[in-house]
Amino acid sequence: FFLSATEDCRIAMETSADKKNPPLRKPVFTTIGALDPESRTVNLICKVVNVKTVLDVTRNDGSKMKISEAEIADTSGSMTLTCRTEEHFGIVLKGVDLIIRNASVRMFKGFMRLHVDKWGVIEKYDSKWGYEKPPEQADLKLDNDISAVEYEEVPDPQRSEVRSDDIN
Repeated sequence: FFLSATEDCRIAMETSADKKNPPLRKPVFTTIGALDPESRTVNLICKVVNVKTVLDVTRNDGSKMKISEAEIADTSGSMTLTCRTEEHFGIVLKGVDLIIRNASVRMFKGFMRLHVDKWGVIEKYDSKWGYEKPPEQADLKLDNDISAVEYEEVPDPQRSEVRSDDIN
């Protein structure tokens, strides 16, 4: 049994395409209470409790800069989500159930904030994806606000930084 050259090429292309485009893995979701200042690639199912605009200015060049902070919560705790894009402003509204994928925790003045950059996604929850249901309003744990905990930066002893005022 021999294959023609074109048939052999077609089979080779199909197998190489399978290697280049493996099936997508389902995200592994965590809870807000499990996050720490070093958390990366965070996936959450949560509810927006409150949204407030913290900065809305027009720059000298005429462009606008807007930053909103939303309090999000699940059954383990709550935290602050920072929104910087028009797309996020339209999705992150009070009372909306969200799926947040590939977010990261960033420190702002010693406090944790959840940040979604260009690689992350914020979208409204839809049951068609088959993920666990978002928490009900009564089940939210609002008294465990992990963004209210202030962290102190501890110098790393492994890094030996030489400052100009340390040199005699």
